Amino acid sequence: MDLDTSKRILIAEDNPNLRQVIVNIVKKIGYAQVLEAEDGEIAWQFIQRGGVDIVLTDWAMPGLDGMQLLKKIRTATMPTRDIPFLMITAADTKNAILSAGKEGVDAYIIKPFSVNTIMDKITEALEKRASS
Repeated sequence: MDLDTSKRILIAEDNPNLRQVIVNIVKKIGYAQVLEAEDGEIAWQFIQRGGVDIVLTDWAMPGLDGMQLLKKIRTATMPTRDIPFLMITAADTKNAILSAGKEGVDAYIIKPFSVNTIMDKITEALEKRASS
């Protein structure tokens, strides 16, 4: 699957330096429309306004964390509940991965990551959503 870089990506990450790294990566891949949120609450506000095509979020954030944001998205009305969702985390335990999968994560990115990892995982998430 070729990446459709016209899609609008939302990056939710509370660490401003890491958020900028992720933004730079998705822009390097070719995405021009990138929204930034420093926590899950702000990310949810963007999603409610519409026009978000892909979400990349950190799991551990103050306030509304990545898993809580995922639950809000997956219980929302269409088309919001079908947004491809990528979870970024340092939690690489089997239980964490299984828990995220049960809640509807489309791809799981373990820190540290590379440009290729982000690109591959975006493709994986888009393919998963397209086939469901």
